[in-house]
Amino acid sequence: MISLLLYDNSECIFRDKLSSKLIKTCNFDGSVLIDSKMKSISNQFEKCISEAELNKYYKMRRMQYLSQKEVIECLGTKKAYTHKISKIITEETHISWIFLTGSYAYKIKKSLKFGKILDFSSLELRKKSCQKEVKLNRILCGNMYIGVVKIVDKNNDSILRISNLQNKGKPLEYAVKMREISQQCRLDHLLSMGYLSFRTIEKLAKVLTKFHIHTVTSKEIQRYGKPQFINAKIYENFNTIAKIAKVVKVAKVNLKLEKVLTAFVIDNNNLFLDRIRENKVRDIHGDLHLKNIFIVRNKFYLYDRIEFNDSLRYADVAEDVAHLSMDLDYYKRIDFRKYFISQYIRKSNDLSLERVIYFWMCFKACVRAKVSLFRGKNETVKEKRNRHLDEAKDLFILARSYIKFL
Repeated sequence: MISLLLYDNSECIFRDKLSSKLIKTCNFDGSVLIDSKMKSISNQFEKCISEAELNKYYKMRRMQYLSQKEVIECLGTKKAYTHKISKIITEETHISWIFLTGSYAYKIKKSLKFGKILDFSSLELRKKSCQKEVKLNRILCGNMYIGVVKIVDKNNDSILRISNLQNKGKPLEYAVKMREISQQCRLDHLLSMGYLSFRTIEKLAKVLTKFHIHTVTSKEIQRYGKPQFINAKIYENFNTIAKIAKVVKVAKVNLKLEKVLTAFVIDNNNLFLDRIRENKVRDIHGDLHLKNIFIVRNKFYLYDRIEFNDSLRYADVAEDVAHLSMDLDYYKRIDFRKYFISQYIRKSNDLSLERVIYFWMCFKACVRAKVSLFRGKNETVKEKRNRHLDEAKDLFILARSYIKFL
């Protein structure tokens, strides 16, 4: 009897089960699987593997070795989804892909690693990160976050499908499944269409204040608010910027910003320690800007809370306030920004916030500039690349505008 013993991308090794003697190594690409020599050899034994069986095995093993890019391409087809869909729109960030289908949205994390900041390099790490994202974001978004699903070749028919974790099938990838909310309900779109009001800003300040009061803190979390750790964050950010600064000439601006931010921390050492004593260092959102907030029937969804690195979430509540405030400035709505800060201070009674807010706004502008530089550096489409780089330049200019307040 001849049996298929090993498959390694493009090679099959056949052995005689009776003598364990190597009979044939057959290379194939999926079209020619058994040649004439193989067939003649097979006549000497009780049974030969049929071409259909070998084809089935080939497809099964090939699916196990699909690249993440191939999985993503498969999710662009309707057959991948078990529910009714009205569209398939793919959006890409620097660390994930999001598929919008009308009823549900699916988020897949890219297989990559950014030093000590982020590690999605293995399938198991991406699964754990998906599970953590759902757990963290349900606090602010409730049932918008449905759960984690897997992508499988369910029927061994080379058609990938999204399936629940409990169902059979070896996972080729994992995704976060969410209820899709219209992009027109996102704060940046509402702002651009003129639908954002001071009343909405006040309600948002109330929601954020309530979250900050109830989100957890501990001695472990509070140590991330210490001056030495804050300066380490500043160093890490500008060190990363320096590595990609060849994309756009920003070296002189970066050097000045880094020095100013570091000096502020040193000169205000006691202020940051006071913020810790006042329990202002907590488990915050970590990435709160206009594109990460939906409003539906007066309900706010502050989504996409950072899950991949606790140190980016263990921070002063002022970081959330500053990030959103800086973003309002970026969209040229200084009036909304001033009102938002004043409402947050009034509702939270955070009287020392004013002393750190511009520092954190400056820092957040630099962090966002870093992300834009990174996306621009890795973008192959010239128009998109230039747009990311222009955004980075604008963010550095915005960061510089805050220096006079420090």
